[in-house]
Amino acid sequence: MMYRALLVLLVAINVGVVAWWATRKPPAQETPIDMPADVPRLQLLEEVPAARRPKATAVAKVPVAPTQCVSFGPFANPAALRRAHELLVPRVVIARVREVPLGKPTGWRVYIPALATKEAAQAMADRILAAGLDDLFVMPSGPDRNGIALGRFGNEDAARRRLAQLEAAGFTAQVAPLGDVATEGWIDAGASAAFDPARAAQDIAAAQARPLDCATFQQAALR
Repeated sequence: MMYRALLVLLVAINVGVVAWWATRKPPAQETPIDMPADVPRLQLLEEVPAARRPKATAVAKVPVAPTQCVSFGPFANPAALRRAHELLVPRVVIARVREVPLGKPTGWRVYIPALATKEAAQAMADRILAAGLDDLFVMPSGPDRNGIALGRFGNEDAARRRLAQLEAAGFTAQVAPLGDVATEGWIDAGASAAFDPARAAQDIAAAQARPLDCATFQQAALR
């Protein structure tokens, strides 16, 4: 008896739901608001044609001109010179290594110091060639093994011009004298007004910090 009453109740509920659904009034439609003709309609980015979408613009980096220039040195040890250069680069606008002969050189060479592996040296050489700069050689042995020779020149000015070509293409190279002459290394740097030469000299273990004329330094960098 109980089951029959429960069944009747369920049927009655279903009939009631169907009747309510059939006789209900649909919800009132919202009346759209008419905007003035001169007011543009908001659009999703996906609705805007691709040709009319705003394009991201890259902010050009403006090179900062150094306001004070200093020469740090001398460094008799190539490893100390390289380490000092690595420490100085993040602090200044530009830093260039310069080897000063203590005698009369027979010529000058431009080169990139030894890289970690032969593969790394070859990859660097391929990048230089792709930039349109030839006359190079990956050194397979000797103290400069895995370095890259970038030319030999009869005078320092010609070597500096070659160096400027490489730097303009984004490569960091060095100039060194040839022949049986001792050399000492210097780092010429251009920095901002807030740069502290005395503190930098202490940090990179440079015995001297000589002031340079910035105009002369920049002209030498462009030769």
